Amino acid sequence: MTTTKDSPNLQLDFVEIVAPRLWMSVAFKNTYVSNNAPAAALNVLAPLEGWFDCGSIQAVKVPVAKTVREHMRGIPQTSRKQWETGRTAQITFNTADCTPYVEALINGQTLFNTMIGSAYNVASLRESDIEARRITRLASTPTLSQYDIVVCGSITNQNATTAFNMAVVESMTGSILTLEGAGFPVAPAVEDHIQKVSRTMFKDPMGTNLIRSAMLFWDVIVADTNIKMQYCMYFPKVQNFTGQDLDFKAETEEYESSLTLSAIAVNMTLDDGKTGFDFYKKWVLAY
Repeated sequence: MTTTKDSPNLQLDFVEIVAPRLWMSVAFKNTYVSNNAPAAALNVLAPLEGWFDCGSIQAVKVPVAKTVREHMRGIPQTSRKQWETGRTAQITFNTADCTPYVEALINGQTLFNTMIGSAYNVASLRESDIEARRITRLASTPTLSQYDIVVCGSITNQNATTAFNMAVVESMTGSILTLEGAGFPVAPAVEDHIQKVSRTMFKDPMGTNLIRSAMLFWDVIVADTNIKMQYCMYFPKVQNFTGQDLDFKAETEEYESSLTLSAIAVNMTLDDGKTGFDFYKKWVLAY
């Protein structure tokens, strides 16, 4: 199973740690709010339905802050009782991915695409979901060129203006469209419409409060025994806390955004059947 596609691995003695990766949803996803757990390790080349791969990230921290009150008695005064009165959780990380849909997801924005030219129907797809995201046969021969940005919308093309399903054209051979990299974040469906994008607006009006979900995961391989594990952290409700955009301050990295996503507590059912409010679920998956 592929674990990463664009970031080098970090070698620590006999342990191989693959760079952390972030998936996000356009809206709140309650996939794992109940006591359902991931069936298998997550594959970066095949995101779960409704999730978008935001690439590998760096300098990841998941700080959880607690406010604890103490009841002091005696001389000298000693702590006799403690109780928690507040708790917060965040995800902080750095990213250099400026893909429009990634930028909008992590910055808490929405997209508005302006299309140009005709929309072309998807005629057939490759059997593999991974191949279907990258290579598509269209119903006609479009006038698309290398490096054009295209968006895939529904059959009526009504949602293409706000769709996050965008990619860059690698080549156009007859009616066969090949896209750069892994292609569309979500595989097209037959009769979906693909159209060239002339510009994309990032909408982030004041007073908006976009709730999304996040999936943070990374792989660990113990080389001498070939034990493979994946750590997966699922945050049901997050929102952008910093309103961050591009930052060009570091001469070693031309563009790097430092992001903070604030987690919101959700009533969850854990694997042991117990319920309670929590910010995230965390598993170690063996594969």
